[in-house]
Amino acid sequence: MTLSELQRHLERRGLRTTQPRLRLLQFFVETDGHFTPEEIAERFRLAGEPIPIATLYQNLRVFSEHGLVGEVIGSGGEVRYDTNLTPHSHLRCNGCGTLLDVALALPDLQPQGQGHDWQITGARVELQGICPACQATAARGPEPTL
Repeated sequence: MTLSELQRHLERRGLRTTQPRLRLLQFFVETDGHFTPEEIAERFRLAGEPIPIATLYQNLRVFSEHGLVGEVIGSGGEVRYDTNLTPHSHLRCNGCGTLLDVALALPDLQPQGQGHDWQITGARVELQGICPACQATAARGPEPTL
């Protein structure tokens, strides 16, 4: 996205255009994944463009409230920001905590019994398992000690 496209994207959401917001939006447009604020801050620092952590937290909150990023809870209970805004589910490794976006064909999710009269507007599904790398590590067995 060009700078003017990023600006228009913020303006359509009713947000003021600031340099930190433009940089953060560009990061999310160009990057796939699920990031903690600290991971985002480190990427900006390594790129030679640090963003004050308070500014970063404030803008992540605003982006989440305005639907520019999603939030997902990481394996350690930390909030991670999801760049994928299309409907999707998550697959989490119980070994290493890797989090992947997956597309699932879900059945009708209308609750039975209590809640049957609710109008469902969305669902979050998280599958848990062991990733191929952790399976391979487990198959090799423990490392020998000296």
